[in-house]
Amino acid sequence: MVKRRVEDPGVLHLNAQVRILSGLAAGDDDVLVLLGAVAPCDVPGHFTPDVALLEVAATALGLACPPGSDPLEYEGLTDRYLSDQMLDGRTLRYRTQYALYAAACLGGGLLPDLLREAGAWEPRLWTYAVSAVVLYTRAAADRCEQTVPDIAVRIAEQRGLTLTARPPSIG
Repeated sequence: MVKRRVEDPGVLHLNAQVRILSGLAAGDDDVLVLLGAVAPCDVPGHFTPDVALLEVAATALGLACPPGSDPLEYEGLTDRYLSDQMLDGRTLRYRTQYALYAAACLGGGLLPDLLREAGAWEPRLWTYAVSAVVLYTRAAADRCEQTVPDIAVRIAEQRGLTLTARPPSIG
């Protein structure tokens, strides 16, 4: 039996962040396309990119709401910034909301109990975290009067990441 070489979790963490931000910087803010870009970083039983993506979402939220600025109103947030997504069904809405709240917690310095709250989810939390990244990046672009690609580059700079031209799966 041939053993598959498994990448280091730290490398997978950074790769997930680079992949989603590279896609956004290239002008792809479609959640389904970005899911495909990040999917290779999900290695069941070894690594899931939940925290990696929530960190990116938290950084985007920080750009949308720098200290001293008006906060984002949660009411209508998904309608404004995820209008291209059909968030039908209570479970889908709840899980997307959880990802949005978890990113806000991380940005505020509180580490949510992701394993207890979302560890058994199928699909996994990271799939909802992609929506949080897109929503908060779009909100930052709107509030900063910049484009989504510009905000993606700013997020990468703040996180010390070097973006690729386009993630391989977006091609």
